[in-house]
Amino acid sequence: MTSLRRKGAIGSIGDGIDWLRRNPILIVLFLLYGLIELGAELLGPGGFVLTLVGFLLLPYIDGLVHVIGEQEASGESGDIGRASSTVLARYLSLIGIWIAYTVAIFVGLLFLILPGIYLAVRLSLAFPACVIDDQDAFESLSTSWSVAKGNLLKLFGIFVASLVVVGSVGIVTVLFTGFDGEFFITFLFLSALLTAVVSPVVQFAFARVYLENRPADETPATADDTRRNDGWGTTTDDRTRTDRDDDRWDDANW
Repeated sequence: MTSLRRKGAIGSIGDGIDWLRRNPILIVLFLLYGLIELGAELLGPGGFVLTLVGFLLLPYIDGLVHVIGEQEASGESGDIGRASSTVLARYLSLIGIWIAYTVAIFVGLLFLILPGIYLAVRLSLAFPACVIDDQDAFESLSTSWSVAKGNLLKLFGIFVASLVVVGSVGIVTVLFTGFDGEFFITFLFLSALLTAVVSPVVQFAFARVYLENRPADETPATADDTRRNDGWGTTTDDRTRTDRDDDRWDDANW
């Protein structure tokens, strides 16, 4: 079982940046996705096909990040070929999760926005659960609901960090172009470039959060893996961590 020292949002993002640096092919894949989304926006109603392609492509690319994240966390070099085989084997489940995730957030946003944000955070770990621990759609959603319970602040911090980056790009674009037609095209183009870097880092961070909190029965573990001396002559059981309702095990949530 991959054993990781618990980190807060910033530490998880930091590892995500480091893992992305060692797997730059993911930047190319996310850039491709960003350009597809850009084309769909520029074509308007005629971009439906590109929108559909992007919808089907994103779970696959995200899955690659999660599997490669597990490889990196295990001390292995990222193997995109092996990761692709793993993701394709769970692709239908990923699509099921993606549809359920999208619908849940849409419905949640209808109720004064906050429920949508809560659901986005609470279900965000379903994707890594699916490809890392070979779970089906229902199992993955259930696992995410359970594991994310004790890590809400950390996961929310990762979301906020990514939104701050995107928002900053929007502000800079406004300063240089104003709110004319040039703003829209420039912002879409910069967003496509930004997606290529920010998205994989965020997904790596989610994978790390899942790996450090995954249910103990998902992978074999010996007593030495789960029970450790706390320095005071007693032992603690790491498996109880996922049952916590807060992040008190972290040195810092941020």
